[in-house]
Amino acid sequence: MAKSLTTLLSDLAESAPADRIELREPILSHGVEAIGPLAELAKSNPDLGPAVTAWLEVLARRHEDARRPAVAALRGLIAKSGDETKRHATEALGRLGVAAPTRSRRPVAAKV
Repeated sequence: MAKSLTTLLSDLAESAPADRIELREPILSHGVEAIGPLAELAKSNPDLGPAVTAWLEVLARRHEDARRPAVAALRGLIAKSGDETKRHATEALGRLGVAAPTRSRRPVAAKV
């Protein structure tokens, strides 16, 4: 019997780094549905960031309908993650041929 996405994500959060690869295909089989929860898991658990960014890239390549949400999730990880996850997400976007978001400059307050 196939495990639910919630159960698989819980297993991923608790797994040792060497065991994570075994969860990739079962999680990715959920397609677009897995993108948001994977990104949230990476934000809450920085140790998972590199794996999650790679998996999001795989989804974007495999399924045309997953490309746009996976790119958005990678951009979100760049905006709200630690340095290692940001680096991996930026590299994944580059391999997908998508520009990484640039830091926007804060507007300068007008002097009165």
